Amino acid sequence: MARSVAIIGAGQIGYGAWYCLGDMGHEASVLARSRPDWLTGFEHHFKPYEAGQDAAPEAEIVFDTIAFDAEDIDRYDPDRVGRLIVVSSASVYCDHKGRTLDEAAQHGFPEFDGPISESQSTVEPGSGTYSTRKRRMELRALELFGDRVTILRPCAIYGPYSRHPREWWFVKRLLDGRTQIPLAFEGASQFHTTNADLIGDFVVAVAERDLAGIFNLADATSPTVVEIGRSIAELLDRPVDFVPIAGPPVDNVGRAPWAVPRPFLVDGSKAAKAGQLARIQFDVEAEDTVRWLRDLNPSDWRTAFPQLAAYPWDLFDYKAEDRFFASL
Repeated sequence: MARSVAIIGAGQIGYGAWYCLGDMGHEASVLARSRPDWLTGFEHHFKPYEAGQDAAPEAEIVFDTIAFDAEDIDRYDPDRVGRLIVVSSASVYCDHKGRTLDEAAQHGFPEFDGPISESQSTVEPGSGTYSTRKRRMELRALELFGDRVTILRPCAIYGPYSRHPREWWFVKRLLDGRTQIPLAFEGASQFHTTNADLIGDFVVAVAERDLAGIFNLADATSPTVVEIGRSIAELLDRPVDFVPIAGPPVDNVGRAPWAVPRPFLVDGSKAAKAGQLARIQFDVEAEDTVRWLRDLNPSDWRTAFPQLAAYPWDLFDYKAEDRFFASL
């Protein structure tokens, strides 16, 4: 049975969900501050919406891709929303010592025995970090909606129309003609990837099966950083040598967005089984993202990708890289 779905947010997750829902015959509308380019020709599916100012939407299903804290959930009337789906983050998990991604620089990178399941301990809710706020958002959603809420915990999301395309770290270097790319931790880091269309497919499954609870969402396997780089170089047909650095980045040289000292892997089997999801592989599914980045190739990438621009180091310090290569 077709369902009416209100998608809050027009980035990569909203894009993937809108197409996946539409392909399965559901009536999906996108609510955002401005109409995204990818909705050209489908203007009737767009509604201007400013969270916190406009009245919260009412629908059989609301898929909120941008909910960040408890106050974002408080806007919804549980009597006027059939099911709420919210995007949280795998960053809410902490290890047995309480270490998290957010505070890794201060307390050390978290260490897990293997892929993280939904039963893994989480941060305490609060206002201190991105993850504590996301956790507070989760708890408020559970409090208000009970078994009518579905909480998604993806990892390193990729897809077209992202404002945080980690893949740009490789794509820009290759488009700029860099033929050597240094990689910290010998390029062996694993920070689990999550395809945006996988999220969209699971949203369809939630809509059709009323799946409730908390679900990790992750690709079937997690590529290493060097495998990500090779996939992107092949898609762009650019020759490149990846230069391994033993250990952490040297003055931020080799510091790819996925560079971590220990694997951060997510167990997505619960969602895969409940949603009967296809096995997603980065080297296959990254093509749309890489093509989009290649064609966009913004002259001012900091404006185009504000979340990347917010990283506290220079992502493209070619002079530092050249000094590093000269020292070898």
